[in-house]
Amino acid sequence: MIPAETVARARDRSIVDVALALGAAEGCKVDERGVPCPNCGGRDRFSLDKQKNVFLCRASGSGGDPIALVQHVHGVSFADAVEQLTGEKALPAASRAPARSDDEKNEWREKARRRAWKIWQNGAPIEPERGGHWVRDYFALRAIPFPSWRIKALREMSSLAYWHRAKAGDEFKVIHSGPAMLAAITGPDGHFIGVHRTWLDLTRPNGKAAIPDPVSGDLLDAKKVEGSQKGGKVVLRDGADCHCLVLGEGIETVLSWGEQHLPEHAAVAALWCGLNIGNIAGKAAEQIPHPSLLMTDKIGRKRRQKVGGHEPDLSDTDCLQIPADDFEKLVLLGDSDSDRFTTQAAMMRARNRFELTGHDAVIDWAPDGMDFNDVLRAQAAQPRARAVA
Repeated sequence: MIPAETVARARDRSIVDVALALGAAEGCKVDERGVPCPNCGGRDRFSLDKQKNVFLCRASGSGGDPIALVQHVHGVSFADAVEQLTGEKALPAASRAPARSDDEKNEWREKARRRAWKIWQNGAPIEPERGGHWVRDYFALRAIPFPSWRIKALREMSSLAYWHRAKAGDEFKVIHSGPAMLAAITGPDGHFIGVHRTWLDLTRPNGKAAIPDPVSGDLLDAKKVEGSQKGGKVVLRDGADCHCLVLGEGIETVLSWGEQHLPEHAAVAALWCGLNIGNIAGKAAEQIPHPSLLMTDKIGRKRRQKVGGHEPDLSDTDCLQIPADDFEKLVLLGDSDSDRFTTQAAMMRARNRFELTGHDAVIDWAPDGMDFNDVLRAQAAQPRARAVA
């Protein structure tokens, strides 16, 4: 048995320092910036969340704390990973596979898109009159009224397999199967590029499935993307004859804001889900020091973490692009349930980027500690509380 304090010491290592020691590119130190995975290569599939001290490899679906990262890169046991993280020896860097050519990358992307398309084709309509009920019931659990218009970008499945690879070298295995909401991701040209999946469990308060890692027991993300999401969006309400676009990270966030701010969903605004804050904000031109978050460098010194700043890197063409002719005004939805400094910097970067392309962009923030679905659920609970009283 490994002493608990030893495991805790390994788990508390800075995910940035561990990733760099394992051979990750320096760009991983910038929030929301993808770099080649130190295990399986690629171009931008590997990213870090410094606040949560975890990593994610989008290609393999692997993620977790520093211990899981060492396992992912070197394919070692849990005990060996802990020993490497707490021992005197430096972590051995991974021997990465040769970089793929552009043709190989394009072939890989097309295969992923085809897998995503097959999943999307197997989806069923969400409208109750067409036999749908999973998404309707999930929305009801989140206090979101079922939309009065047809959302072409959403479908559902009664049973969808959740594939997972526990560590490098293992084969992907189905570790869960259950109902799921599907969302079609479209690129700048409006063509299908991927599918966003949310596994559901309507017995849980938030409606999302709890899927444990079969090895570590840690809960895995109930939301995954197959195909590509770079520069993509989920169109929840199209922009026909609308001059305003409302853009937020999640499907639930955008629909919740619409319910609160657009009575009867009047045809005054388009509603888009931008999938993640990095895709909405784009890369930053520079990093800025976080006022409170600290990291430990290679020689044990405590230093302030750096996050992406307010000014956009205009050379980044992989993030969400919105032509100025499409919408005059943008309302960007800011969630306040994560680190405010980092999120605010990213949202200001998004606003600055869109204003430089000719939009009138504003940010609407949820109350501190909440997102817009939290607000909607709280409002829905008030009448029930008064009735009980």
